[in-house]
Amino acid sequence: MINEWNTRICISDLSSKWKKERPIIKQNPNLLILLFNVECLNTHTEDVDILLSVNKPHICILTGVGTATKNLPSFPGYVGIAQKGTNPFGGVAILFQNILKYKVIEKDLNFLLVELETANETVSIGAVYVPPGSVPPFQLFNKCKHKAFYIFGDFNAKHTTWGCNKINTSGVHIFDWLEATGNDLIIPQKATSKRSNSIIDFGLTHDATGWNSEVLEEATLDHWPILFQAPITIMDTLQFKQTNWKIFTFFLTVVYQYWNSLVYNLDTETFFTLFSSFLNALHDRCSTYKQIDEYRPPWPPNLVLLARTVNKYKRAYRRSRTIFNLNRFKIWKEIFNNERATYIRSRWESKIAWRTEGNNIWKHVKPTFRPFTPPFKGLTTKDGKKLPTKTK
Repeated sequence: MINEWNTRICISDLSSKWKKERPIIKQNPNLLILLFNVECLNTHTEDVDILLSVNKPHICILTGVGTATKNLPSFPGYVGIAQKGTNPFGGVAILFQNILKYKVIEKDLNFLLVELETANETVSIGAVYVPPGSVPPFQLFNKCKHKAFYIFGDFNAKHTTWGCNKINTSGVHIFDWLEATGNDLIIPQKATSKRSNSIIDFGLTHDATGWNSEVLEEATLDHWPILFQAPITIMDTLQFKQTNWKIFTFFLTVVYQYWNSLVYNLDTETFFTLFSSFLNALHDRCSTYKQIDEYRPPWPPNLVLLARTVNKYKRAYRRSRTIFNLNRFKIWKEIFNNERATYIRSRWESKIAWRTEGNNIWKHVKPTFRPFTPPFKGLTTKDGKKLPTKTK
């Protein structure tokens, strides 16, 4: 930089050479949504761990969360919101990747609706759980009228229109509502329930054009998880500007005398125009544009392997119902929970250790300095006498 400064022709030419433009993002990925009935999240955390690690969805919608709605488990790389249900087996939760921007616009029993910012528009994403024998909350669905909405969940609704062998009351109500409103379904191509071989986990939308789905035959529960790919792009390949402020400050110190002498040779307007252009160019010269790293898998490979082992022994116990398989499952379940807690604790301890090194704490908090003002003791007259505050 010093060599470029010494060999410059003029300041304007140097500023134009140092100027940088923010890189243009050519393509953004499509939104991925994972739908899964967890049948009580507290007892099936390892299933969610595996699904998030392998598929890396932008949004994970969980139904049948149970008592975990009171204290939602944490998953690295995701933030979550939950809403309780009408019974201990109900409740819904939505997990978002940290990069996504959203706000909650509607909450009710077994129902959540958020507004999500995408690359081109704002859409409504919802989660719902309809207990068996209940009617879907159409009064909540109708609030999305004339909006771009996508509501996913376990509807417990069967109808031959979407590939079920039987028809139940909830299925008839949804079919009639679709006919009356002109809305559409986002239907998986395979059965989502292991018990009834029916499609009861799906999505409601104003327009299902461009949506794709895949039933993932992984998990130990009665419902298969479904991965939906939306025709909606999101901004997860953002660029940020990283500036080396030490070099910036050092270079200004080096060229200080030049600018100090230039003040007396140029008029005020010309000087400040030239100097502000130079500062912008110097800022770009000391900066680089970097792409935000992709989120790492929520858990390291050893934890994913442990979760798969726990699931394997859980399936073995469900098939045999023997004391040996039950004890083996409990042992591996405890091993997984201990390793998971150790991993979370180690991450937190390393973060605390980093903050205690040198001046790293100031990268985490913002210092606030207030100038000291001495107390008012009176007024000083022209002859040097001080008048106390009580003197009028």
